[in-house]
Amino acid sequence: MIRIIGLHKQLGGRPVLGGVNLDVREGETLAIMGPSGTGKSVLLKHIVGLFDPDAGDIVVDGISVPSADRDGIAEVRRKIAYVFQNSALFDSMTVRGNLLMGLPPGFCRSRMAECDDLALTALRHVNLEPEVLSLVPAELSGGMQRRVAIARAIIGKRRYVLYDEPTTGLDPVNATRINRLIAHVSREVDATSIVVTHDVESAFFLADRIVLLSDGVVKAEGTPEQLRATDNPAVRQFLDAAPGGSVA
Repeated sequence: MIRIIGLHKQLGGRPVLGGVNLDVREGETLAIMGPSGTGKSVLLKHIVGLFDPDAGDIVVDGISVPSADRDGIAEVRRKIAYVFQNSALFDSMTVRGNLLMGLPPGFCRSRMAECDDLALTALRHVNLEPEVLSLVPAELSGGMQRRVAIARAIIGKRRYVLYDEPTTGLDPVNATRINRLIAHVSREVDATSIVVTHDVESAFFLADRIVLLSDGVVKAEGTPEQLRATDNPAVRQFLDAAPGGSVA
């Protein structure tokens, strides 16, 4: 379980998170939606210890991330896979090399055949053919790069998978494919998933539960059905302003 308790953060003197309280439940897919610049990605980076909070706490399976020593942070990060907004593949590596970076350091030194099997299995989960293993990222489309990034996230069978704006920059067809892929992967690898997005359709398609983050705090949370039916003015304003209008 991940617990976020009274989380505050300023960046460049500007308040970004203003006291976020949130529990991420075991096995769920949680979507965090909200306007751009409201702190959604900053919240994710606190969970893996890339940012230290100004106040508050983040607890991952009983470990306080801000208070953890090097070994504690390493233990937290062994449980978490992170899919970055721009895929963050290593340009000089093949797809195979990028996938194997999702495994623990040194894991493949004496078990290369097992690692190759894991890479092929991860590719199958994201509907890519074995032939792409020898390609470099520049030879892949944007949608394929995003799928490789997801495969790298799941190859190590982490307990938590964090997705930072996974459909940003993709055309509607590829965005739909990525959403379906995330839903498929969440079922297949039995991971707890957190999906940060400003895309309302993605949030309502993927999530068991949705959180609306705005002005640095949680304005509302609930199931997709609950948020569709709510008269909460912050939710209605965000949904009605989304491209295509309200999903109600």
